Amino acid sequence: MKILGNFRWGASLLIPIFLLGSCDSLLDVEPESQISEALFWKTDKDVNSGVAAIYDAAQKAYGKKYFIWGELRSDNFQPIPSGNNDAGLQLMTNGLTDQNEDVSGWTNIYNMILKANIAINAIKANDISGDIDNYLGQAHALRAFAYFDLVRAYGDVPLYLEQITGVNDNIFREKTSGEQIMQEVIIPDMLEAERLITTQKDKATFSKAAVYCLQAEIYMYLGENQKAKDCLDKLEAFNDYSLTSEPLEFHALFRNELPSAEVPEDLQENGPELIFSIVYNIDEDLNQAGIYGIFWPGTPTYGISALLEEKWLSTFPSDSAEFVTKYPDFTVVNKDEEGNLMYGDYQRFGQLIEEAKIPGERRYAKYNTTNYPTRDDDTDIVVYRYGGMLLLKAEAEAKLGNSQAAVDLVNRIRAARQLPQINIADYPTQEAVLNVVLDERQFELFAEGERWHDLRRNNKAVEVLGPINGQTEDKLLFPIFFEHLVENPNLTQTEGY
Repeated sequence: MKILGNFRWGASLLIPIFLLGSCDSLLDVEPESQISEALFWKTDKDVNSGVAAIYDAAQKAYGKKYFIWGELRSDNFQPIPSGNNDAGLQLMTNGLTDQNEDVSGWTNIYNMILKANIAINAIKANDISGDIDNYLGQAHALRAFAYFDLVRAYGDVPLYLEQITGVNDNIFREKTSGEQIMQEVIIPDMLEAERLITTQKDKATFSKAAVYCLQAEIYMYLGENQKAKDCLDKLEAFNDYSLTSEPLEFHALFRNELPSAEVPEDLQENGPELIFSIVYNIDEDLNQAGIYGIFWPGTPTYGISALLEEKWLSTFPSDSAEFVTKYPDFTVVNKDEEGNLMYGDYQRFGQLIEEAKIPGERRYAKYNTTNYPTRDDDTDIVVYRYGGMLLLKAEAEAKLGNSQAAVDLVNRIRAARQLPQINIADYPTQEAVLNVVLDERQFELFAEGERWHDLRRNNKAVEVLGPINGQTEDKLLFPIFFEHLVENPNLTQTEGY
Protein backbone atom coordinates (compact mmCIF):
# COMPACT_ATOMS: atom_id res chain seq x y z
CA MET A 1 0.00 0.00 0.00
CA LYS A 2 1.29 3.45 -0.84
CA ILE A 3 1.84 5.83 2.04
CA LEU A 4 0.35 9.24 1.26
CA GLY A 5 0.95 10.97 4.56
CA ASN A 6 -1.76 12.91 6.31
CA PHE A 7 -3.31 14.38 3.18
CA ARG A 8 -6.60 12.65 2.44
CA TRP A 9 -6.66 11.73 -1.22
CA GLY A 10 -9.83 10.72 -2.96
CA ALA A 11 -12.08 12.79 -0.72
CA SER A 12 -15.29 13.99 -2.33
CA LEU A 13 -16.15 17.66 -2.38
CA LEU A 14 -19.37 17.01 -0.51
CA ILE A 15 -21.41 19.15 -2.89
CA PRO A 16 -22.70 18.51 -6.39
CA ILE A 17 -20.79 19.86 -9.38
CA PHE A 18 -22.07 20.45 -12.89
CA LEU A 19 -19.58 19.26 -15.47
CA LEU A 20 -19.06 20.83 -18.84
CA GLY A 21 -19.51 18.35 -21.64
CA SER A 22 -20.16 14.63 -21.74
CA CYS A 23 -20.98 11.88 -24.17
CA ASP A 24 -24.54 11.52 -22.94
CA SER A 25 -25.99 14.86 -21.97
CA LEU A 26 -25.60 18.57 -22.02
CA LEU A 27 -24.80 18.63 -18.34
CA ASP A 28 -23.64 15.82 -16.10
CA VAL A 29 -24.38 16.17 -12.43
CA GLU A 30 -21.95 14.59 -10.00
CA PRO A 31 -23.94 14.05 -6.77
CA GLU A 32 -21.06 13.23 -4.46
CA SER A 33 -22.88 13.71 -1.18
CA GLN A 34 -26.16 14.78 0.31
CA ILE A 35 -24.43 17.13 2.76
CA SER A 36 -25.48 20.70 2.12
CA GLU A 37 -22.83 23.24 1.21
CA ALA A 38 -24.22 25.39 4.02
CA LEU A 39 -23.00 22.76 6.48
CA PHE A 40 -19.60 22.46 4.83
CA TRP A 41 -16.55 24.77 4.66
CA LYS A 42 -16.67 25.41 8.40
CA THR A 43 -13.45 23.83 9.68
CA ASP A 44 -9.92 23.18 8.53
CA LYS A 45 -10.91 19.52 8.10
CA ASP A 46 -13.58 20.59 5.63
CA VAL A 47 -10.95 22.59 3.77
CA ASN A 48 -8.63 19.59 3.76
CA SER A 49 -11.37 17.45 2.21
CA GLY A 50 -12.32 20.12 -0.30
CA VAL A 51 -8.75 20.52 -1.55
CA ALA A 52 -8.24 16.74 -1.55
CA ALA A 53 -11.15 16.60 -3.99
CA ILE A 54 -9.16 18.76 -6.43
CA TYR A 55 -6.30 16.25 -6.30
CA ASP A 56 -8.82 13.47 -6.84
CA ALA A 57 -10.09 15.32 -9.89
CA ALA A 58 -6.50 15.74 -11.10
CA GLN A 59 -6.13 11.95 -11.07
CA LYS A 60 -9.07 11.67 -13.46
CA ALA A 61 -8.06 14.70 -15.55
CA TYR A 62 -4.55 13.51 -16.28
CA GLY A 63 -3.57 9.83 -16.37
CA LYS A 64 -3.21 8.99 -20.07
CA LYS A 65 -3.95 12.60 -21.03
CA TYR A 66 -0.73 13.79 -19.40
CA PHE A 67 1.30 11.73 -21.87
CA ILE A 68 -1.02 12.24 -24.82
CA TRP A 69 -0.56 15.99 -24.51
CA GLY A 70 3.14 16.02 -23.66
CA GLU A 71 4.79 12.87 -25.01
CA LEU A 72 3.19 10.85 -27.78
CA ARG A 73 2.93 13.68 -30.27
CA SER A 74 6.69 14.19 -30.22
CA ASP A 75 9.58 12.43 -31.93
CA ASN A 76 10.03 10.01 -29.02
CA PHE A 77 7.76 7.29 -30.41
CA GLN A 78 6.69 5.94 -33.78
CA PRO A 79 3.80 3.73 -34.95
CA ILE A 80 4.33 -0.01 -35.26
CA PRO A 81 3.00 -1.27 -38.62
CA SER A 82 0.79 -3.86 -36.96
CA GLY A 83 -0.62 -1.38 -34.44
CA ASN A 84 -4.30 -0.41 -34.48
CA ASN A 85 -4.60 2.23 -31.76
CA ASP A 86 -6.28 5.06 -33.64
CA ALA A 87 -5.57 7.71 -31.00
CA GLY A 88 -1.89 6.84 -30.77
CA LEU A 89 -1.50 6.71 -34.53
CA GLN A 90 -3.25 10.06 -34.96
CA LEU A 91 -0.83 11.66 -32.53
CA MET A 92 2.28 10.30 -34.20
CA THR A 93 1.23 10.79 -37.81
CA ASN A 94 -0.06 14.36 -37.42
CA GLY A 95 -3.53 13.10 -38.27
CA LEU A 96 -5.46 14.51 -35.31
CA THR A 97 -9.21 14.88 -35.64
CA ASP A 98 -11.91 16.10 -33.27
CA GLN A 99 -13.41 12.61 -32.90
CA ASN A 100 -11.33 11.14 -30.07
CA GLU A 101 -12.22 12.26 -26.55
CA ASP A 102 -9.07 10.71 -25.06
CA VAL A 103 -7.01 13.11 -27.16
CA SER A 104 -9.11 16.26 -27.41
CA GLY A 105 -11.71 16.09 -24.64
CA TRP A 106 -11.49 18.42 -21.67
CA THR A 107 -14.40 17.44 -19.40
CA ASN A 108 -12.27 16.06 -16.59
CA ILE A 109 -9.81 18.90 -16.51
CA TYR A 110 -12.66 21.40 -16.26
CA ASN A 111 -14.09 19.35 -13.42
CA MET A 112 -10.75 19.80 -11.69
CA ILE A 113 -10.88 23.56 -12.31
CA LEU A 114 -14.45 23.85 -11.05
CA LYS A 115 -13.52 22.05 -7.83
CA ALA A 116 -10.60 24.42 -7.42
CA ASN A 117 -12.93 27.38 -7.99
CA ILE A 118 -15.33 26.13 -5.34
CA ALA A 119 -12.53 25.66 -2.82
CA ILE A 120 -10.93 29.05 -3.49
CA ASN A 121 -14.20 30.96 -3.32
CA ALA A 122 -15.57 29.08 -0.30
CA ILE A 123 -12.38 29.37 1.74
CA LYS A 124 -12.26 33.12 1.09
CA ALA A 125 -15.96 33.62 1.79
CA ASN A 126 -16.17 31.76 5.10
CA ASP A 127 -14.63 32.48 8.47
CA ILE A 128 -12.83 29.18 8.91
CA SER A 129 -10.72 28.47 11.93
CA GLY A 130 -7.39 26.71 11.73
CA ASP A 131 -4.34 26.87 9.48
CA ILE A 132 -5.94 27.02 6.03
CA ASP A 133 -3.52 29.19 4.02
CA ASN A 134 -1.55 26.16 2.88
CA TYR A 135 -4.70 24.53 1.49
CA LEU A 136 -5.85 27.72 -0.22
CA GLY A 137 -2.43 28.06 -1.80
CA GLN A 138 -2.65 24.52 -3.14
CA ALA A 139 -6.04 25.24 -4.69
CA HIS A 140 -4.58 28.26 -6.48
CA ALA A 141 -1.59 26.21 -7.66
CA LEU A 142 -3.80 23.40 -8.97
CA ARG A 143 -6.02 25.83 -10.87
CA ALA A 144 -2.98 27.50 -12.42
CA PHE A 145 -1.56 24.08 -13.32
CA ALA A 146 -4.79 23.00 -15.05
CA TYR A 147 -5.37 26.24 -16.95
CA PHE A 148 -1.73 26.28 -18.06
CA ASP A 149 -2.18 22.85 -19.64
CA LEU A 150 -5.41 23.92 -21.33
CA VAL A 151 -3.71 26.98 -22.81
CA ARG A 152 -0.72 24.93 -23.96
CA ALA A 153 -3.02 22.37 -25.57
CA TYR A 154 -5.75 24.53 -27.13
CA GLY A 155 -4.59 28.15 -27.01
CA ASP A 156 -7.91 29.90 -26.28
CA VAL A 157 -10.44 28.19 -23.99
CA PRO A 158 -13.57 29.08 -21.97
CA LEU A 159 -12.79 30.71 -18.62
CA TYR A 160 -14.56 29.82 -15.37
CA LEU A 161 -13.54 31.28 -12.03
CA GLU A 162 -16.62 30.64 -9.96
CA GLN A 163 -18.85 27.79 -8.81
CA ILE A 164 -21.25 26.51 -11.46
CA THR A 165 -24.60 25.53 -9.96
CA GLY A 166 -26.91 25.22 -12.96
CA VAL A 167 -27.81 26.21 -16.49
CA ASN A 168 -28.54 29.78 -15.46
CA ASP A 169 -24.88 30.39 -14.60
CA ASN A 170 -23.78 31.28 -18.13
CA ILE A 171 -22.09 27.94 -18.66
CA PHE A 172 -22.06 28.15 -22.46
CA ARG A 173 -19.17 30.55 -22.79
CA GLU A 174 -17.09 31.68 -25.69
CA LYS A 175 -13.35 31.23 -25.58
CA THR A 176 -11.14 33.62 -23.66
CA SER A 177 -7.72 34.24 -25.18
CA GLY A 178 -4.90 32.17 -23.77
CA GLU A 179 -2.89 35.35 -23.23
CA GLN A 180 -5.66 36.85 -21.10
CA ILE A 181 -6.00 33.67 -19.04
CA MET A 182 -2.25 33.63 -18.56
CA GLN A 183 -2.09 37.22 -17.33
CA GLU A 184 -5.32 37.35 -15.32
CA VAL A 185 -5.52 33.85 -13.85
CA ILE A 186 -2.47 31.63 -14.22
CA ILE A 187 0.21 34.10 -13.16
CA PRO A 188 -1.81 35.59 -10.26
CA ASP A 189 -2.70 32.08 -9.08
CA MET A 190 0.89 30.85 -9.12
CA LEU A 191 2.10 33.94 -7.26
CA GLU A 192 -0.67 33.62 -4.68
CA ALA A 193 0.25 29.97 -4.24
CA GLU A 194 3.85 30.97 -3.53
CA ARG A 195 2.65 33.49 -0.94
CA LEU A 196 0.28 31.12 0.85
CA ILE A 197 1.90 27.68 0.76
CA THR A 198 4.03 26.95 3.79
CA THR A 199 5.03 23.34 3.15
CA GLN A 200 8.49 23.33 1.63
CA LYS A 201 8.65 19.71 0.45
CA ASP A 202 5.97 17.07 -0.17
CA LYS A 203 5.84 15.02 -3.37
CA ALA A 204 2.11 14.25 -3.00
CA THR A 205 0.89 17.86 -2.85
CA PHE A 206 1.81 21.25 -4.24
CA SER A 207 4.62 22.40 -1.95
CA LYS A 208 6.60 25.62 -2.17
CA ALA A 209 9.21 23.72 -4.19
CA ALA A 210 6.58 22.50 -6.66
CA VAL A 211 5.25 26.03 -7.05
CA TYR A 212 8.72 27.23 -8.06
CA CYS A 213 8.80 24.46 -10.68
CA LEU A 214 5.38 25.51 -12.01
CA GLN A 215 6.45 29.15 -12.11
CA ALA A 216 9.64 28.25 -13.98
CA GLU A 217 7.69 26.30 -16.61
CA ILE A 218 5.24 29.14 -17.09
CA TYR A 219 7.94 31.78 -17.36
CA MET A 220 9.86 29.63 -19.86
CA TYR A 221 6.68 29.26 -21.91
CA LEU A 222 6.37 33.05 -21.92
CA GLY A 223 10.03 33.53 -22.85
CA GLU A 224 10.80 35.22 -19.53
CA ASN A 225 13.99 33.22 -19.01
CA GLN A 226 15.52 35.29 -16.21
CA LYS A 227 12.37 34.94 -14.11
CA ALA A 228 12.41 31.18 -14.73
CA LYS A 229 16.05 31.00 -13.64
CA ASP A 230 15.26 33.00 -10.50
CA CYS A 231 12.53 30.50 -9.56
CA LEU A 232 14.87 27.57 -10.05
CA ASP A 233 17.56 29.32 -8.02
CA LYS A 234 15.02 29.45 -5.17
CA LEU A 235 14.33 25.74 -5.62
CA GLU A 236 18.02 24.90 -5.39
CA ALA A 237 18.47 27.14 -2.37
CA PHE A 238 16.19 24.81 -0.38
CA ASN A 239 18.87 22.09 -0.57
CA ASP A 240 16.07 19.55 -0.23
CA TYR A 241 16.75 17.62 -3.45
CA SER A 242 19.66 15.80 -5.02
CA LEU A 243 20.37 13.68 -8.08
CA THR A 244 20.38 9.91 -7.84
CA SER A 245 23.73 8.40 -8.74
CA GLU A 246 23.08 4.66 -9.10
CA PRO A 247 20.87 2.85 -11.63
CA LEU A 248 18.70 1.26 -8.92
CA GLU A 249 18.02 4.66 -7.36
CA PHE A 250 17.13 6.16 -10.72
CA HIS A 251 14.73 3.34 -11.61
CA ALA A 252 13.14 3.52 -8.16
CA LEU A 253 11.89 7.04 -8.93
CA PHE A 254 9.42 5.64 -11.45
CA ARG A 255 9.00 1.91 -10.86
CA ASN A 256 5.76 0.53 -9.46
CA GLU A 257 5.61 -3.25 -9.62
CA LEU A 258 5.00 -6.31 -7.53
CA PRO A 259 7.45 -7.18 -4.72
CA SER A 260 9.16 -9.69 -7.01
CA ALA A 261 10.33 -6.90 -9.32
CA GLU A 262 14.00 -5.89 -9.50
CA VAL A 263 13.37 -2.73 -7.49
CA PRO A 264 12.36 -3.52 -3.87
CA GLU A 265 8.83 -2.44 -3.03
CA ASP A 266 9.92 -0.11 -0.22
CA LEU A 267 12.09 1.86 -2.67
CA GLN A 268 9.57 2.15 -5.48
CA GLU A 269 8.31 5.63 -6.40
CA ASN A 270 10.68 7.18 -3.90
CA GLY A 271 13.94 9.07 -4.08
CA PRO A 272 15.67 12.42 -3.58
CA GLU A 273 14.69 13.80 -7.00
CA LEU A 274 10.90 13.67 -6.63
CA ILE A 275 9.35 17.11 -6.16
CA PHE A 276 5.70 16.65 -7.15
CA SER A 277 3.76 13.68 -8.47
CA ILE A 278 0.10 13.05 -9.18
CA VAL A 279 -0.25 10.19 -6.74
CA TYR A 280 -2.53 7.21 -7.35
CA ASN A 281 -3.51 4.50 -4.90
CA ILE A 282 -5.74 1.63 -6.00
CA ASP A 283 -6.25 0.69 -2.34
CA GLU A 284 -7.98 4.00 -1.65
CA ASP A 285 -9.70 5.00 -4.90
CA LEU A 286 -10.66 3.59 -8.29
CA ASN A 287 -8.62 5.93 -10.49
CA GLN A 288 -6.01 4.36 -12.73
CA ALA A 289 -3.01 6.22 -14.09
CA GLY A 290 -2.99 4.46 -17.46
CA ILE A 291 0.81 4.39 -17.69
CA TYR A 292 1.06 0.63 -18.18
CA GLY A 293 -1.27 0.82 -21.15
CA ILE A 294 0.81 3.56 -22.75
CA PHE A 295 4.39 2.40 -22.34
CA TRP A 296 4.25 -1.37 -21.72
CA PRO A 297 1.02 -2.81 -23.15
CA GLY A 298 0.80 -6.47 -24.03
CA THR A 299 0.25 -5.63 -27.70
CA PRO A 300 1.98 -2.31 -28.39
CA THR A 301 0.86 -0.07 -31.24
CA TYR A 302 3.90 2.19 -31.11
CA GLY A 303 7.49 1.85 -30.03
CA ILE A 304 10.52 3.96 -29.24
CA SER A 305 11.42 5.98 -32.32
CA ALA A 306 14.20 4.39 -34.35
CA LEU A 307 15.51 7.90 -35.02
CA LEU A 308 15.71 8.54 -31.29
CA GLU A 309 17.51 5.25 -30.73
CA GLU A 310 20.02 6.27 -33.39
CA LYS A 311 20.53 9.68 -31.72
CA TRP A 312 20.86 8.10 -28.28
CA LEU A 313 23.39 5.51 -29.44
CA SER A 314 25.41 7.99 -31.48
CA THR A 315 25.69 10.14 -28.34
CA PHE A 316 26.41 7.22 -26.00
CA PRO A 317 27.58 4.19 -28.05
CA SER A 318 26.81 0.85 -26.45
CA ASP A 319 29.56 -0.80 -28.49
CA SER A 320 32.73 -0.73 -26.39
CA ALA A 321 35.08 0.09 -29.27
CA GLU A 322 32.89 2.96 -30.47
CA PHE A 323 32.48 4.30 -26.96
CA VAL A 324 36.22 4.24 -26.20
CA THR A 325 36.96 5.91 -29.53
CA LYS A 326 34.49 8.70 -28.78
CA TYR A 327 35.36 9.07 -25.08
CA PRO A 328 38.96 7.84 -24.69
CA ASP A 329 39.47 9.49 -21.29
CA PHE A 330 36.25 8.29 -19.64
CA THR A 331 36.31 5.36 -17.24
CA VAL A 332 33.22 3.14 -17.47
CA VAL A 333 32.05 1.83 -14.09
CA ASN A 334 28.59 0.35 -14.80
CA LYS A 335 28.43 -3.43 -14.89
CA ASP A 336 25.74 -5.93 -15.78
CA GLU A 337 24.65 -8.80 -13.52
CA GLU A 338 27.54 -10.94 -14.76
CA GLY A 339 30.06 -8.24 -13.94
CA ASN A 340 30.72 -7.16 -17.52
CA LEU A 341 31.29 -3.47 -18.19
CA MET A 342 28.26 -1.80 -19.74
CA TYR A 343 28.96 0.96 -22.22
CA GLY A 344 26.62 3.71 -23.32
CA ASP A 345 23.75 5.28 -21.41
CA TYR A 346 23.30 2.29 -19.16
CA GLN A 347 20.93 3.80 -16.58
CA ARG A 348 18.50 5.63 -18.84
CA PHE A 349 18.63 3.54 -22.02
CA GLY A 350 20.60 0.32 -21.82
CA GLN A 351 18.73 -1.10 -18.85
CA LEU A 352 15.28 0.11 -19.88
CA ILE A 353 14.94 -0.63 -23.59
CA GLU A 354 13.27 -3.86 -24.70
CA GLU A 355 16.01 -5.88 -26.36
CA ALA A 356 14.03 -8.66 -28.00
CA LYS A 357 12.48 -6.47 -30.69
CA ILE A 358 13.90 -4.43 -33.54
CA PRO A 359 14.41 -0.63 -33.37
CA GLY A 360 11.14 1.18 -33.88
CA GLU A 361 9.12 -1.54 -32.15
CA ARG A 362 10.67 -1.65 -28.69
CA ARG A 363 8.80 -0.79 -25.52
CA TYR A 364 10.37 1.35 -22.78
CA ALA A 365 10.58 0.00 -19.25
CA LYS A 366 10.82 3.19 -17.20
CA TYR A 367 7.72 2.34 -15.18
CA ASN A 368 7.43 -1.43 -15.40
CA THR A 369 9.12 -4.43 -16.96
CA THR A 370 6.22 -6.88 -17.01
CA ASN A 371 2.62 -6.72 -18.17
CA TYR A 372 -0.12 -5.82 -15.70
CA PRO A 373 -3.88 -5.37 -16.03
CA THR A 374 -4.66 -1.68 -16.40
CA ARG A 375 -7.11 -1.96 -13.51
CA ASP A 376 -4.11 -2.48 -11.20
CA ASP A 377 -2.19 0.51 -12.50
CA ASP A 378 -1.71 3.07 -9.75
CA THR A 379 1.64 4.30 -10.99
CA ASP A 380 2.32 7.90 -10.00
CA ILE A 381 2.75 10.54 -12.70
CA VAL A 382 6.06 12.26 -11.98
CA VAL A 383 5.35 15.90 -12.78
CA TYR A 384 8.41 17.66 -11.38
CA ARG A 385 11.73 16.12 -10.44
CA TYR A 386 15.12 17.59 -9.73
CA GLY A 387 16.91 16.29 -12.82
CA GLY A 388 14.32 17.82 -15.11
CA MET A 389 14.39 21.14 -13.26
CA LEU A 390 18.19 21.38 -13.49
CA LEU A 391 17.95 20.86 -17.24
CA LEU A 392 15.16 23.44 -17.48
CA LYS A 393 17.51 25.82 -15.72
CA ALA A 394 20.21 24.86 -18.24
CA GLU A 395 17.79 25.81 -21.02
CA ALA A 396 17.17 29.18 -19.36
CA GLU A 397 20.92 29.76 -18.96
CA ALA A 398 21.51 28.91 -22.63
CA LYS A 399 18.85 31.40 -23.73
CA LEU A 400 20.32 34.05 -21.45
CA GLY A 401 23.71 33.58 -23.11
CA ASN A 402 25.25 31.90 -20.07
CA SER A 403 26.69 29.01 -22.05
CA GLN A 404 29.18 27.78 -19.46
CA ALA A 405 26.46 27.69 -16.78
CA ALA A 406 24.24 25.65 -19.13
CA VAL A 407 27.07 23.22 -19.89
CA ASP A 408 27.85 22.86 -16.19
CA LEU A 409 24.24 21.89 -15.47
CA VAL A 410 24.25 19.29 -18.24
CA ASN A 411 27.44 17.90 -16.77
CA ARG A 412 25.84 17.61 -13.33
CA ILE A 413 23.26 15.31 -14.91
CA ARG A 414 25.93 13.42 -16.85
CA ALA A 415 27.99 12.87 -13.71
CA ALA A 416 24.99 11.51 -11.80
CA ARG A 417 24.14 9.17 -14.67
CA GLN A 418 27.79 8.07 -14.87
CA LEU A 419 28.26 9.45 -18.37
CA PRO A 420 31.01 11.49 -20.08
CA GLN A 421 31.04 15.25 -19.65
CA ILE A 422 30.50 17.72 -22.48
CA ASN A 423 32.97 20.49 -23.33
CA ILE A 424 31.86 24.02 -24.13
CA ALA A 425 34.46 24.19 -26.91
CA ASP A 426 32.34 21.70 -28.87
CA TYR A 427 29.36 24.07 -28.81
CA PRO A 428 30.59 27.43 -30.13
CA THR A 429 27.19 29.09 -30.62
CA GLN A 430 24.26 29.83 -28.35
CA GLU A 431 22.03 27.67 -30.57
CA ALA A 432 24.44 24.74 -30.33
CA VAL A 433 24.40 24.96 -26.53
CA LEU A 434 20.60 25.10 -26.51
CA ASN A 435 20.40 22.06 -28.78
CA VAL A 436 22.64 19.93 -26.57
CA VAL A 437 20.52 20.93 -23.57
CA LEU A 438 17.34 19.90 -25.40
CA ASP A 439 18.92 16.61 -26.43
CA GLU A 440 19.86 15.92 -22.84
CA ARG A 441 16.31 16.76 -21.74
CA GLN A 442 15.01 14.31 -24.35
CA PHE A 443 17.22 11.53 -22.99
CA GLU A 444 16.74 12.34 -19.31
CA LEU A 445 12.97 12.94 -19.43
CA PHE A 446 12.05 10.29 -21.98
CA ALA A 447 8.52 8.95 -21.34
CA GLU A 448 7.82 11.67 -18.73
CA GLY A 449 5.49 13.82 -20.83
CA GLU A 450 7.89 16.69 -21.55
CA ARG A 451 9.24 16.36 -25.11
CA TRP A 452 6.29 17.89 -27.02
CA HIS A 453 6.26 20.88 -24.68
CA ASP A 454 10.02 21.29 -25.15
CA LEU A 455 9.65 21.36 -28.93
CA ARG A 456 6.72 23.78 -28.80
CA ARG A 457 8.39 26.11 -26.29
CA ASN A 458 11.49 26.35 -28.46
CA ASN A 459 9.64 26.65 -31.79
CA LYS A 460 11.17 23.40 -32.98
CA ALA A 461 8.09 21.20 -33.47
CA VAL A 462 7.81 21.82 -37.21
CA GLU A 463 11.59 21.69 -37.71
CA VAL A 464 11.89 18.33 -35.94
CA LEU A 465 8.60 16.66 -36.83
CA GLY A 466 7.98 18.09 -40.30
CA PRO A 467 10.35 15.60 -41.97
CA ILE A 468 8.91 12.76 -39.87
CA ASN A 469 5.14 13.24 -40.11
CA GLY A 470 4.49 16.47 -42.00
CA GLN A 471 3.88 18.60 -38.91
CA THR A 472 2.79 22.13 -39.87
CA GLU A 473 2.43 25.41 -38.01
CA ASP A 474 -1.36 25.45 -38.38
CA LYS A 475 -1.79 22.23 -36.39
CA LEU A 476 0.43 22.79 -33.39
CA LEU A 477 -2.56 23.05 -31.06
CA PHE A 478 -5.05 20.26 -30.36
CA PRO A 479 -8.58 20.11 -31.80
CA ILE A 480 -11.56 20.41 -29.45
CA PHE A 481 -13.62 17.27 -29.08
CA PHE A 482 -16.61 17.63 -31.42
CA GLU A 483 -19.20 16.91 -28.72
CA HIS A 484 -18.02 19.96 -26.77
CA LEU A 485 -18.88 22.05 -29.84
CA VAL A 486 -22.31 20.45 -30.09
CA GLU A 487 -23.03 21.02 -26.40
CA ASN A 488 -21.78 24.61 -26.39
CA PRO A 489 -22.89 26.57 -29.48
CA ASN A 490 -20.67 29.48 -28.47
CA LEU A 491 -17.50 27.47 -28.99
CA THR A 492 -15.47 27.44 -32.19
CA GLN A 493 -13.07 24.73 -33.29
CA THR A 494 -9.33 25.26 -32.90
CA GLU A 495 -7.98 27.00 -35.99
CA GLY A 496 -6.46 24.50 -38.39
CA TYR A 497 -9.12 21.84 -37.85
